[in-house]
Amino acid sequence: MKRHIGLITDFGEGPYQGIMKAVIASIDPDVKVIDIDHWVPSFSVTAGAYIVANSYHWMPRGSVVVAVIDPGVGFSRAALAVETNNYVFIGPDNGVLYPAVVRDGFKRAVAIDYRRIEDLVPLKFRGVLHDGRWSISHTFHGRDVFAPAAALIASGSVDLDDLGKPVEFERLRKASIDHVEHVNGYYRVNVVYIDKFGNVALSAKPHMVQLKKWSTVGVKTHAGMYYAKVVNTFSEAPGSDLIIYVNSFGYLELAVNRGNAAHKIGAEIDMKVTLIPMEDRGIRRGGASLEAGEEALLM
Repeated sequence: MKRHIGLITDFGEGPYQGIMKAVIASIDPDVKVIDIDHWVPSFSVTAGAYIVANSYHWMPRGSVVVAVIDPGVGFSRAALAVETNNYVFIGPDNGVLYPAVVRDGFKRAVAIDYRRIEDLVPLKFRGVLHDGRWSISHTFHGRDVFAPAAALIASGSVDLDDLGKPVEFERLRKASIDHVEHVNGYYRVNVVYIDKFGNVALSAKPHMVQLKKWSTVGVKTHAGMYYAKVVNTFSEAPGSDLIIYVNSFGYLELAVNRGNAAHKIGAEIDMKVTLIPMEDRGIRRGGASLEAGEEALLM
């Protein structure tokens, strides 16, 4: 049975995503390709891991999900094909696949052997593009390794083990998109994603920080202290106010109604943010300062 392929990259505009789809179609034109996201922030493994982990389960079960956020392309990182309970994930071993693999349940993985890709790509395709041989570049493994591997798996023509040597789960490079550090009654979290609207996704879910108990949250970044109102949706606050809510992926997110929260608080991916339950501290917006010595703990 043919499987779908979902593509996630940081390629944006340009020919690269189209070439990957052309490679897949040339190997097996019956395999369906779904473009999940080609605008992952450039080089951001964290943001890529966030998108992979929160989008793969919308694909039909059995699909192959390819993630190419690969700042280490051509260097020492391995290329992986990982089978989980319901999907196959293909991409670099830099952590971008890890949260999704953990969520869906690891079954087996292989480090893709480039020579096996050269051998397994159909001869008719090799002849069309590469004068009789399949060659692998140092800088475009999306085209030369990941897309062919995905097409071969999705077409049902090869098994995962045909692509390379087994890799134990413990040896996979790790990345975390769920992280809360408890510091003196505050919550220190990371920025894991910023979308085109400037909404800032954080590395915490509501149960990790007891969000429902707050009416106002202090938001401390390197740029200063801000105050966010806890709401369910954007329109519950004026356009200039910072808000915090649970986004559609189940993560805490900062936003400004019809504005840009990332610009407002100077947010960048992987930046640390401290969340302060103001009522618990007896602090009000525009009121008393933090207790002595606490300011240093917030950065």
